[in-house]
Amino acid sequence: MSVGQPAQPQQHERPPAVTRVEVKNFRLLREVSVTFDEDVTVCVGRNNTGKTSLAEVLSRFLRPGEISLRLEDFSAESYIEFAEAYRRFSKGDEAEARTLLPEISTKVFLDYDNSAGEYGDLGPLIVDLDPDCTQAIIAIRYALKPGAMKDFFRDAPKTLTGEWSESLLLSLVGPRIPHLYERTAIAIDPTDMTNFRDISMTDVARAIKVDFVKAQRGLDDEKERPKDQIGKILESLFMVAAKADDGSILKDFANSTENALEEIVEKLNTHLQEMYSRMAPTVSEFGYPGLGNKNFSTRTTLDPKRLLSNFTSIKYPGSAGVELPESYSGLGSRNLLMILLTLFSYYREYSARGSKSSVHLVFIEEPEAHLHPQMQEIFIHQLGVFKNKFPTADGEDQSWNAQFLVTTHSAHIANRAGFPAIRYFRLCESEDVHEASSSTILNLAEAPGVDKEFLHKYLTLTRADLFFADKAILIEGTTERIFIPAAIADFDDTKQKNGSISLSSQYVSVMEVGGAHAHIFYPFLDFLGLQTLVITDLDPAKVGSSSQRLEACCVHEGTATTNQAIKKWFEDSELSPADLLKNAAHGIPVIGRRGLAYQIPETTIDGPCGRTFEDAFILANPTKFNLSSAESKPTSQIELDAREEARKYKKSDFALTFAIEQKDWKVPRYIQRGLEWLLDQAAASENDEDTTSLGEVPSVGQVAVR
Repeated sequence: MSVGQPAQPQQHERPPAVTRVEVKNFRLLREVSVTFDEDVTVCVGRNNTGKTSLAEVLSRFLRPGEISLRLEDFSAESYIEFAEAYRRFSKGDEAEARTLLPEISTKVFLDYDNSAGEYGDLGPLIVDLDPDCTQAIIAIRYALKPGAMKDFFRDAPKTLTGEWSESLLLSLVGPRIPHLYERTAIAIDPTDMTNFRDISMTDVARAIKVDFVKAQRGLDDEKERPKDQIGKILESLFMVAAKADDGSILKDFANSTENALEEIVEKLNTHLQEMYSRMAPTVSEFGYPGLGNKNFSTRTTLDPKRLLSNFTSIKYPGSAGVELPESYSGLGSRNLLMILLTLFSYYREYSARGSKSSVHLVFIEEPEAHLHPQMQEIFIHQLGVFKNKFPTADGEDQSWNAQFLVTTHSAHIANRAGFPAIRYFRLCESEDVHEASSSTILNLAEAPGVDKEFLHKYLTLTRADLFFADKAILIEGTTERIFIPAAIADFDDTKQKNGSISLSSQYVSVMEVGGAHAHIFYPFLDFLGLQTLVITDLDPAKVGSSSQRLEACCVHEGTATTNQAIKKWFEDSELSPADLLKNAAHGIPVIGRRGLAYQIPETTIDGPCGRTFEDAFILANPTKFNLSSAESKPTSQIELDAREEARKYKKSDFALTFAIEQKDWKVPRYIQRGLEWLLDQAAASENDEDTTSLGEVPSVGQVAVR
């Protein structure tokens, strides 16, 4: 296969695309690999898990020009490697020291159509000679310059002993990183990783154009903003048009604008010169030595490239013919218009390059800012449509070869995007408090044992925020949905009075899933690694006297359970209620990071036990319901009395009465134990590196506890 030099763009059947990116040693991204969707990839996860870092490292590494990184940009887990490298260097083994010395690196994998004879801007990146190969690999390193080892470790102590010496070494070499480290790029042969060649960052930038729409778009800064933000984007659109190829629609538009301005300037100059001659004296009349008899004339210059930003503003129609300025429009509308115009300007800049053999990566940070939920869903749905819409606006017959990477805290965006497009950032904390933590990136499409179609539909309908929570509580139905937040508040009040931490200090998502569907979430929760409490009903049953079917009964009469969440948990459909009570005698059943809470006796292990939430609540508060607790009364009868009392209430009325109207009640023991278990599980600390989306409120069926 002939590689050749960059050539004129070819008509490819399949445009090139970034398929995967690997990052090492950049902040929380110690060693991650993330696959890219051909259209839109959505990054989700809690605060401070590395979502923005992924976009930032690619934006820095793939753009041309000098970059300068600091010690703080290296993964905390790599700090000890500086000391290990120095120990080798101090022993005279500089080659080994260089292999141990930390570096930040990215590796980009591209897929392209190998049926083209020439590959245009991709040419310098293609190293292999295999005609069947359709992949190109770029590796970019930020590493110590050749021959700079001695200067890097200059004045370091001869030996390192203890943490203090290692910390002292970091304080010594840290300030030298921006000066002694450099970025280099190579193209690697996918068929032989030992075969590679050096390439320039200009080669990389031609093959992969990178743009970034940041979360802080300056729309709410009215006092400090010198110019309308949208006007600045219009300026960039005009500048791109002025640089377009001759004969194109954009170039014709720019030329006609400049011609119109020239006519205006000529008339203005004539008028100003006449005005000046009448209003101002000639130089000779000043009689100042050295000026002679020279007179001056006026000339006005209008730069069309600056008119749109300096002298053009966006107006919105108001009432009675009054036009309103840009700042009077709502932040949501302005944010959406700003993003769309920014994306359109990026498209124009990309298309003006004239090469269809390159990839355009566009990173969009938190597009949900100031947007209401429906607008968020429409935006993420429409994002892939822009690839065809924008070229159509310019009369082009080819799509825009763009790939979008969106970072978000919005459940509406995440759930609408669908599983194949979601990349979940999970913080992997070390149990050792002295060790650092890093993130891993999960592709939800690869989650084993997950019913993706069901979960996607369910999460879309319920607006679940599992992707952003510290912990989760899965509940049965209406009664628990209303009661659980009140139970958590009561639980937290007790903990705070005792000087303990509370669940309110964490982000706990409460989601209604029903007893029949909770088990479908088990593999999904395990894949996410999310600490989850499943609260469900014991649902005891026995064979009916007139049929062979299982019928609902009191706990101590039951021979089986009809609850699917419990059956799937223990993977034993033959477990009786008595077996289940034994399994929960000393604590809630736990599998991995999941805990299961179902009804248990309020007192002794053989005491009365509720079969549902309402029964358990009545047994936990017998005096409120005039329920006899005489020891001479059979346990099964007390359970039956509680069941009969519960039947007097509708489920929603029961929950509203005791969650809102009455407060002097006791939380059922099974829920109390579940909340205690959930609280005892450590949650990742948040430094709020990212900003939480505004305007997010829990939907019916879920409650965010902070």
